[in-house]
Amino acid sequence: MACPVRPSRGLVAAVLAACLILASGTPALATNVTNLLGYSSAAQAMGGAASVSVLDTQLINTNPASLTLLPDSTDRPADSSIKAGIANLTLGVLQPYFHHTDVFGTDRAGENQPYLAIQGGLALRFKELPQLTFGLGLFSQSGLGTEFRGFRTAFGTRDELSSYERFVKLQSAISYEIVDGFSVGIGPYIGYSDLTLHFFPRTGAAPVFAGLAIGDQCSRNYGIGEPGSDCPWSVVGGVKIGATWKITPTFTAGVAYTSPADFHYDNGTANVVFTPAGRASRVKYDVSVSGISHPQNVQMGFAYTGISRLLLAMDLTWHDWSAFEHFTIKLRNPDTPGAPSQIDLFNQQSWRDQFVIALGAAYELIPGFFTLRGGYNYANNPIPAQHFNPAIQVPFQHHLSAGAGVTMGKHWEFDAGFIWGFENKITYTNQQLPFGPNATDKPSGYSVGLTAGYRF
Repeated sequence: MACPVRPSRGLVAAVLAACLILASGTPALATNVTNLLGYSSAAQAMGGAASVSVLDTQLINTNPASLTLLPDSTDRPADSSIKAGIANLTLGVLQPYFHHTDVFGTDRAGENQPYLAIQGGLALRFKELPQLTFGLGLFSQSGLGTEFRGFRTAFGTRDELSSYERFVKLQSAISYEIVDGFSVGIGPYIGYSDLTLHFFPRTGAAPVFAGLAIGDQCSRNYGIGEPGSDCPWSVVGGVKIGATWKITPTFTAGVAYTSPADFHYDNGTANVVFTPAGRASRVKYDVSVSGISHPQNVQMGFAYTGISRLLLAMDLTWHDWSAFEHFTIKLRNPDTPGAPSQIDLFNQQSWRDQFVIALGAAYELIPGFFTLRGGYNYANNPIPAQHFNPAIQVPFQHHLSAGAGVTMGKHWEFDAGFIWGFENKITYTNQQLPFGPNATDKPSGYSVGLTAGYRF
């Protein structure tokens, strides 16, 4: 089970800042709840059906045991210690689309900008340890984000509604081939997450409603804003374990388990507006957020290569989102005398488990040089309608993907992947929040990724 880690603020800034500049958070689009469908362009093009089929460094973050499947090098120098290996770097651009309608007159699209997401890793097998394969990667694991401006509120104002959350992992992996064709793997990880939430931050209607603005800097610059700034943040650790079995020369199966990560966000600041005076009534607080987690999951993968030049793949995944029951925003240490000394904002969620089906295919149109890929991904919406709100929009269900790859000689590979998340209209009445009856949201979006890889 993942556990919170409590290093000092200075240590976090020193160790993780460079990583976060490269691996940004990801908004909620073309995703399975907050998780990306794939962690390389080839995996994305296969619709996420990649845990035993796409043999690149994304295996570090899906099934560590599958690293054994990486093919041995064929032209290494005799004095080289490397038996097999690959390095990958993936640059992704993610574009969300949102539209909200409610009884208070809001009927508008969101103002989300595109976000960047970078994945990268290295996996190596050595001649003196031929049964072991080692991997290390930095992954934009998951995230969410929405932004609406000019929102017509229930209190007669126009205001902002936005959110942002990112989860970046430094994931390790070791696979061990116990017998020919059967491997096990393990991968401890350390992760960083931070968040913002602006909920009508200039609108005050005490005692009925107070505007809230939590953090800001971490969500800037296309999602690669400063870590450990005014946004509450958390550092967690966890583990991924797996097993992979090449049952026949043409059929491979695998299973992997990822432990949950329980975030304890703190060290952030928030501004609260209590009255219609707006900024004149703003009070600054220290803020922490508890109850948010990245759930445990189990992923099964299958790959079939019995048809010439064709790869067929399927992944099935269970995410334990029913563990996300509620979260609490805690405001402490106001900077204004007479303001409430502490405020606890409780929000019920009661999510359901999510089940994901990913189907993918790859065809070598020109053997050894050019490959076409395509896929489909389905995931049920885990958010009950009575707890839905436009700040947390992750109900994507149907996705189509496509892509292509080029192999340049024996070492260089270049892949492209595209995912379209189809619009999913949600109608809801959330009694906890001021959006009125039968509000609707219609999220959709796409992502594009490019990967450069080098096989040793």
